[in-house]
Amino acid sequence: MSPVEQTPSSPWRRVLKWVAVWSAPGMFSAVETYFFSLSAQRPMPFWRAVVTQLPAWYVWVPVTPLVLLLVRRWPLGRPFQAKAWAGHGVTCLGVGGLFALAYSLCQDAFSSGLAAAGALSFSSMVLRYILGWMPMVAMTYAAVVAVAQSLASQERAREKERQAAALAVELAEARLLALQVQLHPHFLFNTLNAIVVLVRANETDTAARMLVLLSDILRRLLQQGATQEVSLRDEVAVLSRYLEIQQLRFQDRLRVTWEVDDALLDARVPNLVLQPLVENAIRHGVSARSAAGRLRIGARRRGDVLELVVEDDGPGLPEGFDLERSPGIGLSNTRARLSQLYGEAGRVSVGAPSQGVGTVATVLLPLLPFPVSGGARG
Repeated sequence: MSPVEQTPSSPWRRVLKWVAVWSAPGMFSAVETYFFSLSAQRPMPFWRAVVTQLPAWYVWVPVTPLVLLLVRRWPLGRPFQAKAWAGHGVTCLGVGGLFALAYSLCQDAFSSGLAAAGALSFSSMVLRYILGWMPMVAMTYAAVVAVAQSLASQERAREKERQAAALAVELAEARLLALQVQLHPHFLFNTLNAIVVLVRANETDTAARMLVLLSDILRRLLQQGATQEVSLRDEVAVLSRYLEIQQLRFQDRLRVTWEVDDALLDARVPNLVLQPLVENAIRHGVSARSAAGRLRIGARRRGDVLELVVEDDGPGLPEGFDLERSPGIGLSNTRARLSQLYGEAGRVSVGAPSQGVGTVATVLLPLLPFPVSGGARG
């Protein structure tokens, strides 16, 4: 058998499926005929009951796909459509005629039907069986239509669910892209402002180095495009250049400590998830100190969770700080992106460190490996 014939959608498989389905009522009819014949003077052999009853039911094998198509074209229901009811009525009469014809042929061939019927003509015999079997055919046709309409309704419901899911994915991607588009200019403008300050202070060498670093960052961001997730390695590479820019700006007032587990560098993280947290720590922590400030950036594993930490030793959070109501772009952007990407599994929290003073921002997200092929989520 060829590979095409072995597929579930093969026409032969569909034919065999309908043959199996319609064998059931055919066999029920044969069993019923056989037991009724036991009360006669000459009982009918079981094989004769099968060959006189079963073949007529196989008329439904080619008819069933036709009825399925008719139900799609002419569904029965509200609003009332005379054309649909008339079409199904004519089809039902046609099926009754075919059933009676097949039944008559089987009776004539295997049960001496013409003689037993009092030497009736074949056409009279067919007409008698049409009238006799039409109620059963009509009920069977109605059952097929009901099943077909139920299947069509389920298929429409599944299609609506697929469309709704696709729209939800598109909406989520659009929201993520909007958040990322919002984040890039925010980061860019703040960095350019720092460069302008240096130029005005005639620190051109430092400003030139900052421009080189900024160019490298922008090149990486353009390469990533609308990618929503990158490896922690790439995130650290961009962040290290950003921090070098800040260290050039603050000179000896900014000390950075990295505590990133090398085993986690291939983990999947949202693009630029740490940069706004670091920016907040520098603005509200380091900048608020007259002395040198410390910034700690960490990444560690907690079971199936990746924990990212940005900690500063600044004056700490203002009294009554509420993360949910924070108007800052960095925190609100990070919360929204984590929610879109990971649902409840992605969280960000801001509080005081367990020891000392300052502020610690913590990001928790599922620990997932970044695809080796580079197939990022976008």
